[in-house]
Amino acid sequence: MEYRKKLIVLGSLAAFLFLLFILSIFLDPARRNIRNERFTWISSASRDQADRIEIFQYGERIELFLRGGQWFVLDNTLEIPARQGRIDDLFRLISTHGAFPRRGSNASSHGELGLDGSTRLVIRGGAGFPLLDLLVGVEDPSGTEVFLRRSGENEFRSGDRLIGTYVNSSRVSWCNLSFFENMNVSQVQRMHISFFDYHGTGFETEEASFTDYTITRSGENWLMGNVILDSVKTENWIRRVLEAGGENYLAIDPSNPISSIAAIRAELGDGSILSIQISAADEDDNSTVELSGLSYLIVISQWTRAQLLRNREHFFE
Repeated sequence: MEYRKKLIVLGSLAAFLFLLFILSIFLDPARRNIRNERFTWISSASRDQADRIEIFQYGERIELFLRGGQWFVLDNTLEIPARQGRIDDLFRLISTHGAFPRRGSNASSHGELGLDGSTRLVIRGGAGFPLLDLLVGVEDPSGTEVFLRRSGENEFRSGDRLIGTYVNSSRVSWCNLSFFENMNVSQVQRMHISFFDYHGTGFETEEASFTDYTITRSGENWLMGNVILDSVKTENWIRRVLEAGGENYLAIDPSNPISSIAAIRAELGDGSILSIQISAADEDDNSTVELSGLSYLIVISQWTRAQLLRNREHFFE
């Protein structure tokens, strides 16, 4: 009998100690802090409803909208394809449960932390209902996080400084300024380049080398006239043309068309034609490009212009 009493006492003591152990885990301050840090600004369901992004930067407004599964940047009447990967990264930051520790709730601190609404990110969906209205403040002392506050709430948190980088970036940083999408060399049958004004190209080589030429596919070879070209150099150039992109964009002014120094025409196997008109260098050594099918102009750098405007000798070396 005495033995059974000892077993009961020991069993009760073990159960009590186990209960204390469990409570210590759930009541541990460090654990509570971890739960407090894990946070998300927008649910995955709301993210999937999003069809408009508005970014406010000290009075300037940048707007992006979703149409047909593709995001566009809106600039007055211009609709420019957006960088889809950049938008995906932004949504990943704000919709994934991550470390967003609570830093305070004193409204008097909002101004000094940049949480007064000067910079904000608004996500809308459906009829324009705001799915998220996030105020983005300054960086914290560590320089690795920015202060964040949901509009209408006093509580503020901090999180990845990339959110601040996105909200404070320029309109053009959201634009996909690639010349063409999903194009490859295998689709090209013929390339033709015309030079209208050698002096506008900015090259110092002999002017005679910058004469018009046509490159034609012939089986596995590329020909200029009847001469077989270096296939590696030829296909590398065609690839650069198809994959080229710009630094900025401009609206087309019908009353002031660009003055082309050269033009490139790519003829595809399906019979379609891609055309590129290139202007002379401006004071910053950039050129303006007019592309077939685009309602705006693309600004390219001197380096890109040099990659596009190869003279005929380049393919024989």
